Amino acid sequence: MQISAELMEQAALAQAAPEASATETTGRATDAVVWSGAIRCAGLAGAIAAALTLLSFALPTVAVASFFWAISAPIIIVGIYNARYRQTRITTGFAARLGLLSGLAMLLAVLGLDTIHLCLLRYAFHAAAAIDGQLASFFAQEQTLILAQTGAAAAAPVLRMFTVPEFRAGILLGLSGFIVGIYLVFTTVAGAFAGFLRSRAR
Repeated sequence: MQISAELMEQAALAQAAPEASATETTGRATDAVVWSGAIRCAGLAGAIAAALTLLSFALPTVAVASFFWAISAPIIIVGIYNARYRQTRITTGFAARLGLLSGLAMLLAVLGLDTIHLCLLRYAFHAAAAIDGQLASFFAQEQTLILAQTGAAAAAPVLRMFTVPEFRAGILLGLSGFIVGIYLVFTTVAGAFAGFLRSRAR
């Protein structure tokens, strides 16, 4: 009876040891990233940006809040992920990728809604005159600047290109791509900065 009791005690200790080690491992910060959670956090950034964009269509002053959210979102999202998944060690590299994901989610939401809004204004409500006026003013300023810098003879070929709709569309697409690229770089750097601060705090 004494031998069987000792065996049962040893078996209980052997069963408790893995559980204790698993508890210690779970409580300790690791480099394992919960990417499903990271994607949900980035989706939250996009959802908030979409909501603010929709509100700005009715209340233009909300655009100020959208601007501040676009700037601060990468840092806030890193903080939200850290609060939800404390077992993940926040590193500069991971926070940079999370900031990039947040930026992509916000751009997809905002650009998608803006595209739908512009299409509705032009083709459904036929109320795009103000936007057309702004674009015409922009191209007129560019032509005046080119003419002043190069002279009439040298600027003539370039000014003729401004009359081609495809050329104007290419300029707008190029400017849009440039702005998108700068913003994605910003969100990546902002996320990396937030991760650097949190890694030092640990």
